[in-house]
Amino acid sequence: MSTIGERIRQRRVELGLSQRDLAEPGVSYAYISRIEANTRRPSVHALRKLAPKLQVSTHWLENGEEDPAEQLAQLVLDQQGRPLPRRAAALARAVLERR
Repeated sequence: MSTIGERIRQRRVELGLSQRDLAEPGVSYAYISRIEANTRRPSVHALRKLAPKLQVSTHWLENGEEDPAEQLAQLVLDQQGRPLPRRAAALARAVLERR
């Protein structure tokens, strides 16, 4: 399984961004460099700032897995008022267990 730093680097490169492009106030390009080199574990604050620029969820950055909350939201929207499939209950439980 990949590390947070590897996921950040992979996604940054996919989007054609430099570390400087990704930098934000409070999240310098040097800090991003250390995260990508796996010498620094990012704070939740940093992940929350980086995720939108990388067009991914903080959950994916942290775990390398799709965010159950996003999956559930998409499932609800896709159903367009029709009854929800059983998978929705499993996703809802996963979301609530994360709290």
